[in-house]
Amino acid sequence: MMNEMFGPLGDQRYKGYSLDIHNSGQHLLALINDILDMSKIEAGKMALKFEPLHLEDVTEDAVRLVRNRAEAAGLKLEVDFPPLPEIEADYRAVKQVLLNLLSNAIKFTPRQGRVVVRAEIRRDPLGERVKVSVTDTGIGIAAEDLARLARPFEQVESQHSKTTQGTGLGLALTKSLVEMHDGALEMVSTPGDGTTVSFTLPISQSSPMQVRDYAVA
Repeated sequence: MMNEMFGPLGDQRYKGYSLDIHNSGQHLLALINDILDMSKIEAGKMALKFEPLHLEDVTEDAVRLVRNRAEAAGLKLEVDFPPLPEIEADYRAVKQVLLNLLSNAIKFTPRQGRVVVRAEIRRDPLGERVKVSVTDTGIGIAAEDLARLARPFEQVESQHSKTTQGTGLGLALTKSLVEMHDGALEMVSTPGDGTTVSFTLPISQSSPMQVRDYAVA
């Protein structure tokens, strides 16, 4: 309907109505998917399939899905990756993590802002890990709000966020998916000066190439 596949819509208002219906449907679908995924995790029914993958490919896939949204919001969206080794991870889960972080960054960054995805290799006592960071020049988050943002259904109110909607599940779901990879999520933010959300993933899983079920304590 929005693309006039059934014939011309005529009045420009109807094209606007069709776009509103489409956007509302996509928003509702995203909310339902978040709730279903969180329910699966809490019930121990979320299965991850660990297999070799290139983070560059997953990131390119996620960025492609949000690029039009970023451009429509008047934002620059950039990727800055060095050569990275293959990692063992669940493609869909890592893509969902990136989509959630990118969507949040785009949602809370005013026009003419910038969102950058970076990656680096980190070495710690547990072995080599890949760290991926999504940095924005958005409204930022107060220190007292950071800790509760990763809890289900928590949101932070601001003048800019009053024009956005969501379940408040995005970061909670992201944190759970990262931890299911034996990874960690970190947020650093300054009100008025933007936010960086980073996650680290081990390059190798202890039991690769298998499907594992998880429950969140």
